[in-house]
Amino acid sequence: MRSILILVTIVEIVFCSCGKMQDPVFNGIENMKLSKVGLGTSVMAFDVRYFNPNNTKAKLKDAEGEAWLDSNYIGHFHVDTMVNIPAKADFNIPVRLDVDTKAFLLYSFSKPKNSDVLITVNGKARVGKSGIYKSIPLHYEAKKNLAQLIN
Repeated sequence: MRSILILVTIVEIVFCSCGKMQDPVFNGIENMKLSKVGLGTSVMAFDVRYFNPNNTKAKLKDAEGEAWLDSNYIGHFHVDTMVNIPAKADFNIPVRLDVDTKAFLLYSFSKPKNSDVLITVNGKARVGKSGIYKSIPLHYEAKKNLAQLIN
């Protein structure tokens, strides 16, 4: 009987804590640097700043996907570092982007530095807490000013 009560309590805690979560708020990109330059592929590393509006903390185990600027494919990104996401606070995610060098150079020379660009990101992430992780789809699309985006 006692084990049934413990099991029911655990199930209630799990289901009550799995309410609708708000999406993190994108606040920009910082610490951008080229860590490897190549003719076919270059590697760009940067931190993506977010704010967690939720009352609960979580962990980002990993993430990956594809990125575009104004419908021009830029490359494949991945996050392979565990990131602690504090409740009601800002946090940074270290991202590694494998850039198609030719496409990126052609795009960057055709765009004025102070213009708006449409950023599109599609992928997946594994987020959770207490050792329980869930794979969630990532989709982000917004127009941002290039000069303001990169501090």
